Amino acid sequence: MNIYLDSARTEDAEQAARLGFVGGVTTNPTLMRKVTADPLQHAKELLAATDFAEFYYQPSGRYASMLEEAETAWSLDPDRVVLKIPATPRGAALARHLADRNVPVALTAAQSPNAMAVAEALGCVAVIPYLDRAWRDQRTPSDLVARLARVRKGSTRIVAASVKHAGQFAAAFAEGADAVTAPLAVLEELLAHPAALEAERAFAAEYGEG
Repeated sequence: MNIYLDSARTEDAEQAARLGFVGGVTTNPTLMRKVTADPLQHAKELLAATDFAEFYYQPSGRYASMLEEAETAWSLDPDRVVLKIPATPRGAALARHLADRNVPVALTAAQSPNAMAVAEALGCVAVIPYLDRAWRDQRTPSDLVARLARVRKGSTRIVAASVKHAGQFAAAFAEGADAVTAPLAVLEELLAHPAALEAERAFAAEYGEG
């Protein structure tokens, strides 16, 4: 299991690194737009700010060519950058071009089990379903992660996104996600169960700590 931070804020990435259990960062154009007018430059800064093993970047359309933006983002750190490409007909064509160059690609907005079959045909390393959106959208099965897992035949990972609270986080893993990405506030609440905190305080009090 892998846990990622879903944010483009450098401060969030630095705080997530201190949690100890976060292994990567996922971003998207909406998150980037909140913090920068130059997504590629900001991606470079985020990569430099942490040593996370994986960094997911989605071409924003901010520059002249989506393909050139994708290739430039990947070239920032080929060992760590995974490119997020929408699970659409247009996105599949771009993903094919990148995958043929051995660039790691994840199909994002994978809101149908069909996306898994397409991702495996393309050679994508992952699919990224939006969990909270699936729960709220009647056009999408609420057990989307489980359906993606049932379709999978190879090693394509399921990275559950759009996770709004700790309950959704656990549900994603229970349904078969290989990784979950969530905002910093959700990550910070994962181990904040009152009973666990009470036990910690009680143990510390045994020898006068705290």
